[in-house]
Amino acid sequence: MKTVFCLLLALAASLAVPTKKDVPADHEFLVKQREILKLLFRAHEPNISEDQVDIAAKFDIEANLDKFKEVDSVKELYELYVKKQLLHRGEIFNTFEDKHLEQAILLIETLLSANSWDTLYRTACWARDKVNEGQFVYALSVTVMHSDFLRGIILPPPYEIYPHLFVNSEVIHEAYSAKMRHHPVVIPMNFTGTIRNPEQRVAYFGEDIGLNTHHHYWHMNFPFWWSPHYDTKFDRAGEMFWYMHHQLVARYDLERLSNYLPEVEPLEWFKPIKSGFAPLTMYRKGGEFPNRPDNMLLHDLHDLKVHDVVVFEERIKEAIDRGFVYNKWIGEKIRLNNSIEGIETLGRMIEASRLSPDIDYYGSIHNLGHILLGEIMDPDHKFNLPPGVMEHFETAMRDPVFFSLHKHIDYIFKHYKDTLVPYKREELDFPGVKVENVEVDRLVTFFEPFDIDLYNALDDDKTVSDIEIKARVQRINHKPFTYHINVESDVERKVVVRTFIGPKYDWYHQEVPVNEKRWEMVELDKFLTHIPAGKSVIERLSTESTVTTPDYESFRSLVNRVDEALKGNKEFIIDEEFRHCGLPDRLLIPKGNEEGYPVKFFVIVTDWEEDKVNQEVENHRYGNVYSYCGTYGDRLYPDKKAFLYPFDRVIKDVNVFKTPNMFGKYVSIYHKDISELNRVVPVVEE
Repeated sequence: MKTVFCLLLALAASLAVPTKKDVPADHEFLVKQREILKLLFRAHEPNISEDQVDIAAKFDIEANLDKFKEVDSVKELYELYVKKQLLHRGEIFNTFEDKHLEQAILLIETLLSANSWDTLYRTACWARDKVNEGQFVYALSVTVMHSDFLRGIILPPPYEIYPHLFVNSEVIHEAYSAKMRHHPVVIPMNFTGTIRNPEQRVAYFGEDIGLNTHHHYWHMNFPFWWSPHYDTKFDRAGEMFWYMHHQLVARYDLERLSNYLPEVEPLEWFKPIKSGFAPLTMYRKGGEFPNRPDNMLLHDLHDLKVHDVVVFEERIKEAIDRGFVYNKWIGEKIRLNNSIEGIETLGRMIEASRLSPDIDYYGSIHNLGHILLGEIMDPDHKFNLPPGVMEHFETAMRDPVFFSLHKHIDYIFKHYKDTLVPYKREELDFPGVKVENVEVDRLVTFFEPFDIDLYNALDDDKTVSDIEIKARVQRINHKPFTYHINVESDVERKVVVRTFIGPKYDWYHQEVPVNEKRWEMVELDKFLTHIPAGKSVIERLSTESTVTTPDYESFRSLVNRVDEALKGNKEFIIDEEFRHCGLPDRLLIPKGNEEGYPVKFFVIVTDWEEDKVNQEVENHRYGNVYSYCGTYGDRLYPDKKAFLYPFDRVIKDVNVFKTPNMFGKYVSIYHKDISELNRVVPVVEE
C-alpha cells in the first residue's frame, strides 16, 4: 500500500505546473478569500461566523440603495424578502425553474451592481441566512466569477459545498453513522449500476466529480440567462456552447470505444430511451433523485409539449437550410453562411441564451430537453417527485442520456457545418512551414483512489465534535506525457500549434473514414510558440494543455492556506485570470486497454499573424483553459479561427485537405493497474 502511495505522490508532483500569471496575494485579497469561504461553509445551516452574522443584522439594504447600480433589482429582492415570497430555505433550488432562477438573478444583479467590495460583502452577509441556500451558493459563485472586486478568488469544489449531489446516499448514511460513533473513516464508494448494465463500463467518466464540476462551473461562466444589458459581454459564447458540449460527446464516444461499447445513440423525441438510470444519490432534503427505468418515453408536461420542441427544432433546421435567421430585436436577417457569426448565432438559438434572435420562435431546445428528461418520471407532478439529475448542471452528466441529448443537439450543429464550403487549400496551408514528424511518449492510463471530504455533508452537532470522514472513489488518470513536433520553416515565425486525437476504428472495427473522423476529433491542446528558420523541435508537455485544469483545491486546504498567509507564514499565490471550468487534466486522453487502444494523433501548425485578434498573448501561451472556457471577462478570444478548425467543415478531397503543415500518426493508449506503472522501492518501516 505504501508503494502505491509513494507512486501517487510522484505522479502528483509531476502534474504540478505553475501558471504563468501567478502573483502573491495582498492582505486585502486574503481577507476577501477568507470571507467568501466563510460564507460558503455549510451553507445549508445558519451562519456560524459571528462577525458575518453581526454585519447581516446591522446592514440596512434599503438605506444603502445609492451604493448599487441596479437599484430596481435590489428593491425587488428586498420586497420579496419582506413579503416572504423568496424560495424558502431547505427547499430544492432548480435553475430550470423560472421562479427560482428569477430570484437568484435578482441577488446576482444586486451583488454585481455593488459599488465596492465592502457593499458586496455586507449584502452577501445579509443574504446568507435569508435566501434559500441553493440560490445563495449559486448567486455568490456566479458573482465570484464575474465581479471585478473578486478577480482571482478561488471557489471550493461543489462536491465539497454540497456533497449529497455527488456522493451515493449509502455513503452519506455511513458518514452520519461514523460521526455519531465519533469514528474517523474513509468510506469506499462505487459507481452506479452493475456489471449487468453495459453502461457501467463508462460510469467512471460520466460520474467523474471533476468532469461534473467542469460542466457545472462552465454554465456559471456562461449563464444562458446573462442579459445583453450587463457590462460584461462574452466573446463567442454561442460558439463556445456548441464546442464545449461537442467535445464532451466526442470524448465520451472515445471512452465508449475503448471499453468495447458502440458510440452513444442520439436521443429521439418520440422513441423509448433504451437505457435507464438509477442515480443512487439524494437531496439533503426532498428525498432521493428519481430513477428512470429502461425504455421510458418522454411525456408532455403541464406547460411544455414534446411536440413543441420538435417544432422549434424544425424551425432551426429550416433556418440553416435557408442560410439566415430573422432577428426580431433589430428587425434584420442574420446570415448563417459566415463561419463565425453563423455558429455563434446558432449556439445562442439552441441553448438558448437571452441573445437568441427570437426565443419565442426558435425556442430553447437544450434547456427544454433537460427539463423534459428531468421530469420524465413525474410529468404531471402527481407524486411530487423532486427534480431529476438532468435538471442540475452539476449532476446531469451522471446520466448517460445527457450524452444522447447532446449528440442529438450536436447533429443540428453538424447539419449547419456541413452546409459550409469546405476549406480551400490556401485556407489550410502554411507556405514555408512543414511538419515532418511527431514523436509521442508511451500513453498509459490507470485508476487511482481519490478522497472526497464529507465535512460539509454532515449537519453540525455541538454535542459531537467534527472528525475526518471521507468517501473514496476510483478515478481515471494518465501518466504525464510529452510529445515532440519536428518542424521545418523557411524563416523565423510565431505560430499556433493545434493538436487532436480521434478514433482509428469504429465499434465494428472498421477504419473510420476521414470525413466521419473529423467530427470525432478531440482537441488536446492549442498554444502559441516561436520556431526559428530551418529545422527545429517543439516540445510540449501534457500538463501544459490549454484544455485542462488541475484538481480543484479542497475546502480545508484553501482555508489553511489563507490562514497561513494572513499570519505571514507563507505566500498565497493567485492567478488573476483563473477560470473555474476546464476538463480535469486526468481526462486529457481516453482510457486505454491492455492491447493498446489505437487513436490518430494529429498536429497542424498555422500562422499566428493570420490567426491573432488584435492582442498579444502573454508568455506566448493561450494561458488558462481558453479552449473550452474562453477569456476572462469581456476580452476577445485570441484566435479568429473557428473552433475545431480544421475539422469543423466537410472534407471532400483528402488530397486538398492534407497540407505540409499537418501531420498525423496512429498511436496506442495502454491501460495498467497502478501497481504496474513503475517499479518503486518499497518503504521499509524502521
